[in-house]
Amino acid sequence: MYSIGMPLKRIFTHRLVRVLRAVLPFALIVFIAIPSWNYWVRRAATAVPPIRVPELPRDLAVRTEGFTFSRTEGGRTAFSVRAKSSLGFKDNRSMLEDVEVTVYGETEQDPERRIRSRRSEYDERSGDIRFYENVEAELDEKTTARTEELIYNHQSRVISSTQPIALDQPGGMTGQANQFEYAISTGILQLKGDVRIRTIEGTLLESGSAVFFENENFATFADGVLLQTQTGWVRGSYGRADLEPETFSPRLIALESAVTAESRSVDGRESWKISTVRLEATISPNGIAQQLRARGAVELRKTGGNADQVLTGEEVDATLDAVGQVQTLDARQNARMLLGGNQTLQAGRISTDAAGRVSTDAESTLRIGDSVIEGRNFTIENGDMVTFTTLYPASLRSGPRRTSADRTEARFNNRTSELVELTQTGNFQFEEGPRSGRSARARIEDGGNIVTFEGSPVILLPEMRLQADRIRINQKEGSFVATTNVRTTRRNSAERVLVTADRAEGTAEGITYTNNVQLWSGATEIKSDRLVASTASNTLHADGKVRSNLGTFRATSDKLDYDDKQGVAHYTGNVRAQRQDVTMETRDMKVKIQDQAVSEIAALGGVAFTQGDRRGTGEQAVYDPRTETITLTGRNASVTDPERGIIRGARLVMNKSSNRVVVESEAGSKVESRHPVK
Repeated sequence: MYSIGMPLKRIFTHRLVRVLRAVLPFALIVFIAIPSWNYWVRRAATAVPPIRVPELPRDLAVRTEGFTFSRTEGGRTAFSVRAKSSLGFKDNRSMLEDVEVTVYGETEQDPERRIRSRRSEYDERSGDIRFYENVEAELDEKTTARTEELIYNHQSRVISSTQPIALDQPGGMTGQANQFEYAISTGILQLKGDVRIRTIEGTLLESGSAVFFENENFATFADGVLLQTQTGWVRGSYGRADLEPETFSPRLIALESAVTAESRSVDGRESWKISTVRLEATISPNGIAQQLRARGAVELRKTGGNADQVLTGEEVDATLDAVGQVQTLDARQNARMLLGGNQTLQAGRISTDAAGRVSTDAESTLRIGDSVIEGRNFTIENGDMVTFTTLYPASLRSGPRRTSADRTEARFNNRTSELVELTQTGNFQFEEGPRSGRSARARIEDGGNIVTFEGSPVILLPEMRLQADRIRINQKEGSFVATTNVRTTRRNSAERVLVTADRAEGTAEGITYTNNVQLWSGATEIKSDRLVASTASNTLHADGKVRSNLGTFRATSDKLDYDDKQGVAHYTGNVRAQRQDVTMETRDMKVKIQDQAVSEIAALGGVAFTQGDRRGTGEQAVYDPRTETITLTGRNASVTDPERGIIRGARLVMNKSSNRVVVESEAGSKVESRHPVK
């Protein structure tokens, strides 16, 4: 079947086109004419003054008020720009005035950063923005950077400036640098050139450059670093600091290479200066150093207080109180301390506290004046007197004297460094030139002039050995006092001389023994209440219940004087002597000794003798042991023999071997009588 629909549609379309060709030009003219007519009518009705168009900057095409723009990448807004005015384009960059740029985080949790400036340039191709004049950049929620020129690099999300910058964290810190760079993505802030950071606590940090790691809460410094706190400062070539979260306040700072520091007490009376290779300082929340740790060639100097001090070692640790005053110091590895003047201390470890107390560990040496103490684990207190103590074996050298003991306590005059007092306990020993000795305990006083030995002391002198329960020596006077169980032995003599007593007092001239005195020398024995041995004259004097044994000769008396040079023993007072079967009693008797044997006995001032049953009396009597003769003299000289009666004469000579008694009259004539000798 033939369709007519298609030819009709074509005819309708053709007619419509013809109509539009005629109508459209007319309609266009009408649309143009209406606005023109309205404009003409308004202009004719009122005369409006001409609007002054602001002069555009050179090379700009147009000026637009109220510019806004946002850049979106990956479905997220990277940053937005708001400006009061847009000055157009120059070199494909938008020129803006009174700008605020908001840089959004890469995640929802990341904070926004805003940058403001008087002028800026926006590069549409790179997305970089350059800011000029009165630039403010929010580095984080609390910190603002101010400068005159700044660049935001969109690709790296880095804010940077080569112009001087000021940092401000209200209630936290202020800072400045010649250049800076801040990476938004990592939170790393780099400052260069004359970096200065001052916290609200008063801590000042200066360096040539610094890098702050915001997310990790630490910073590094280089090109010279200075940290100042309320009570001191520390300086080094480079270092690192641990920071309080979300602040620039250091809680731990470590500096290295040519480090120097100083800490002052609040009252200003004491100051500590330190030099080292590396130093760590722990800073309190109120900006005061609380702990110091120095490593490598450490030297610490203290001035003020009781005395200046210098402490050195490979490692030194210090703790400070809330006001910055040093409380403890601990030096290790070849530690050395100058206590003041000529006082030095060396040890494996040296510690000291605020009270001036010093202690050591391991092997230690203290040099003070002419005294040297060697041992371990010392305790030293410094004041007007230097007090020393060790509970471990130690030795002391002072001039020619050397002492040692299990425990040592000493006091020195801090001004003169002279030894004032020394007490050593347990296995005490000493040497001083030709003298030496030992005891359980010893005490040295008066600058070493007075020495007291206790606990069975034994003193070896050039010519004598001295023992007692207690011995006190005064070296200044050259004297000693020994008490209880005294025992002396002469050395380097032909005969060994031993003396015991309850007490002995000696000087350069001699020794005086008292109470229960006994003397032994070869075959000689003397007992008395008191005995004086003279060194100068080489004599002995005994008194008080004197008893002596000279070989086969025994005697008792009130007193005895012996002259070793003359070889004479002189008995006085109630003398009673006996040799073999001969006994003599008299007030005065002299005994001559030759070749360690009695060579003559002479009784004076009235004498009575016995020989077996024979009795004799006279004013004087002389006994010769070699010839075994007894000579009685005096007016009343007599000999009584029970068998033959009494024989009298001015001089009676009895000879035991010849059984004879020779009697001489007063005129000198001789009478001889024979008597049997029993």
